[in-house]
Amino acid sequence: MPQLRRVTHNVLSVMLSHPKSPAQRRVKRVVTAVSGALVTLAVMGLVVIVPVDSTPAVAATSTNSELTVAWDGDVSLAKDFQPERNPSSSGYAEFNDIKVSVSQTQGIVDQTVRVSVTGFSPTISATQSRDGVAADSAKNYIQAMQCWGDDPNAVDFNETCQWGGRVDGTGVGDSVIADNLGRVGPLDNDFAKPTTHDVPFRTANGREVSGKPRLVDGLAQYDMLNYFSSSSTNEVSAARIGTKGSGYFEFETQSSASAPQLGCGSAKHLRCWLVVVPRGTHFGGNGDECSGVRANQDPYDLFKKGQANVIQGGSPVNDQCDYFDNRIVVPLDFMPTGVTCAIGSTETRVVGSQLMTAAMSSWQPSLCSSVKSTFSFSTNSDVLARAQLIDTGLSSPNIAYSGNPVAAGELSTENQRTNFAKTTLSYVPVGVSSMVIGFVAESASGRQESLVFSPRLMAKYLTQSYPFLVPQSISSQGRNATHLGAANQKYTKPFQDPEFQVLNPTNYLQFQYVPALVLPGSKSDGIRQVWRWILADADARAFLSGAEDPWGMTVNPYYLPKGTAAATIPWYLSESRDYLETAVTRAVGLSNLDGTPRKLVDSPPDDFSKYDQTLMPLKLATERSRFDSIQFAPYSETFLAGARQTFRADSRAKTMWDPNSINAVGEKGDWKATGAQVPGQRFMITVTDSVSAQRWGISTASLTAPGTTVTAKTVPADVKSITMTPESMSKALAALTATSLDSVKQVDPSKVVAGGWPMTMVTYAGVNLTKAPVAARKTISAMLKQVTTTGQILGTAPGELPTGYLPLTDELKTQAVAAIATIDSFVPVTKTPAPKPAAASPVAPKAIAQDPFEAAADSGAAAAADPAVVAGVDELSTARTNASSTDPLLLSGLVIALVIGLAGLLIAPVLLRGRGFF
Repeated sequence: MPQLRRVTHNVLSVMLSHPKSPAQRRVKRVVTAVSGALVTLAVMGLVVIVPVDSTPAVAATSTNSELTVAWDGDVSLAKDFQPERNPSSSGYAEFNDIKVSVSQTQGIVDQTVRVSVTGFSPTISATQSRDGVAADSAKNYIQAMQCWGDDPNAVDFNETCQWGGRVDGTGVGDSVIADNLGRVGPLDNDFAKPTTHDVPFRTANGREVSGKPRLVDGLAQYDMLNYFSSSSTNEVSAARIGTKGSGYFEFETQSSASAPQLGCGSAKHLRCWLVVVPRGTHFGGNGDECSGVRANQDPYDLFKKGQANVIQGGSPVNDQCDYFDNRIVVPLDFMPTGVTCAIGSTETRVVGSQLMTAAMSSWQPSLCSSVKSTFSFSTNSDVLARAQLIDTGLSSPNIAYSGNPVAAGELSTENQRTNFAKTTLSYVPVGVSSMVIGFVAESASGRQESLVFSPRLMAKYLTQSYPFLVPQSISSQGRNATHLGAANQKYTKPFQDPEFQVLNPTNYLQFQYVPALVLPGSKSDGIRQVWRWILADADARAFLSGAEDPWGMTVNPYYLPKGTAAATIPWYLSESRDYLETAVTRAVGLSNLDGTPRKLVDSPPDDFSKYDQTLMPLKLATERSRFDSIQFAPYSETFLAGARQTFRADSRAKTMWDPNSINAVGEKGDWKATGAQVPGQRFMITVTDSVSAQRWGISTASLTAPGTTVTAKTVPADVKSITMTPESMSKALAALTATSLDSVKQVDPSKVVAGGWPMTMVTYAGVNLTKAPVAARKTISAMLKQVTTTGQILGTAPGELPTGYLPLTDELKTQAVAAIATIDSFVPVTKTPAPKPAAASPVAPKAIAQDPFEAAADSGAAAAADPAVVAGVDELSTARTNASSTDPLLLSGLVIALVIGLAGLLIAPVLLRGRGFF
């Protein structure tokens, strides 16, 4: 939801818009993570415009399709799309120096593009006493919207623009004059005096929806809100301009996949438009046919068209105002949506790492035409992808993306280990990206672009060791976060932690607001890499083990090993979950499946489990249930979803009790989402990948290298931090270290050279040569040859590598060539049946080992031993188990069990709610 807030330095802000037992809580965590992966993303949030004249530290990467359009005298490729300017118009002198630059105009998908504005005047706010109304953006601001119309010069082009989703004022506050938000003026909104004038919204499929409200049961109802609303629109209500007349903001582009009413990317609408409307100081209409704003609260003193130095009332799409005549139109060429390969193409199933989502989205259309195969890609956890890769089921994939190789130590069944021992695998490096700590922070001084984390500081966040990271309730004052240490309880805001101040000495006071932490819910090798960075640091390890930091802060007791003296908490609920005035002592802590104590520092996890079991509110009033850590800070479904939520400043926390809402089991009363953070008062943190952070225009925090000491005596200027850039990712590759397999290497954060990004990751395509038939191996080989060569060229065209990846280095390309050669030359072991015994022979025939998953070898191919890739043991796993006989029935049963299990997880939230789990 776009809307800009006041900025004093260089930044504009734009407003866009209970489990009872530990075992039950673990069930809920699993259910939430899995079922959440299928939930459609809500489209709620805010966009930020930053009035700066210099490039921010982490700016959206420009592409070769960047376009700059001048308000007057434009000579760009978009010149024919601009309205004719009239030098005698009232706004000409205000706008004639404006230029708008858009960072990307081709290959557009659901993402953000950076919109930079120069040559304007600083935004002016209005106060109630002076102007009769209050608005942070009253004069000299920017509005923006997405339109689908074929002809941007058409008289009714405004009817194809998505505007009016915030007509009810949701989340807008005083950011802009209220009648900016609709499609018509107050005269046409008057139920008592109906008018015929309307500014409808026309959908891409031709449906016309009125921009005026209807009276339903005494309440105004806008039919257009059925198509886009405050939770889904991408309109920028008001983007403030800085003191130097310039600024930038991130604009969310929406394809037909997320906004079917716009149809952008569909066959008929591959081109849509970003429309930027500058609002100056002259009034654009005649009285309340344009706006109901009155001078000095005089009910008869309506503004007149062209009146100077007045606040900007009225909608930018209302043709009773002239604001839309001042628009700047920028073409946006979308990637085709819903593209499928030609009928008759083969299909190749690919599974695995989220880190390859953007790359596969770009590669798939190109592979359709070049390889003549549909590569259907579905993400799942790396560990599951590795298990699927060696599965012998007919529908199991022959190729899986992962950061690590299959290792016997992580295989959970004897059958899996048996399959693994008989399987030949080849690993091809296909992508280099990184994990990042993404954030969006806005204060009275504007958007903050700089933030530094040390391993220990991040460990504090991931272990819910601050009061603002555990469930709390206003009604439970004095009982909130009492299980945390005394030092911890003093830090009610991030900037109060002395470690935060040392790491961020110049801007720590700008982080005045409580952050929402959005963590991915699924397991991932990328998450493991974040933990590897943390655990490579001695200070972080000590903190996670229970030691105080230099200022007395300690880890949340829930994250200590079970049985540790400090792993106890005051607990205010009885066994029946009744409130206790006097706390009882409760033992908590982590344990392994066999009940033995578990230490976080023993091995890097591949998830971000929320172990704190706090339930709030302690004393129920009208509430029928309590919320927990997952409702307080819900998981994001994917890295991409987390980046999008962060951009939109919407944590989706469900901590507001709605007595009239119906919960999942049909009972009245439920916890509802609290909505997005207020513009200018935002602080969102997420763990995501470099590609998703770039795609959604969120900032990325800098990191300190493991071993960087931060104490009370540390001079802030001596703390060296690392910024995520292509150069720092490239430097980190010097620390590639063999995993359980020499040919599969991963960056060791403890060995990264100075200036190298410690969370850099290499993703490999694991190929099951034993299982894949000849034809499948040829298809996979052709695919890998393309994605490791032309697929490594950075760009936005189909088949190219999206921004946020680092192209494969020469060394990795050489490794890819060798691994693909292994695929091409692979010859399976021919299993010849024993001679059939003579009829008279009493000897029974010997059992024959058959491989039903290997097609016949090419004619003339010689039988040879497999060029086996030895699968070693994961350095963090137990020793390899000896191979034993395979039981096909059990193997097929495992596949069926997985399918049934997933189905059960999806319906479990409904079945288990009301049984103490939810």
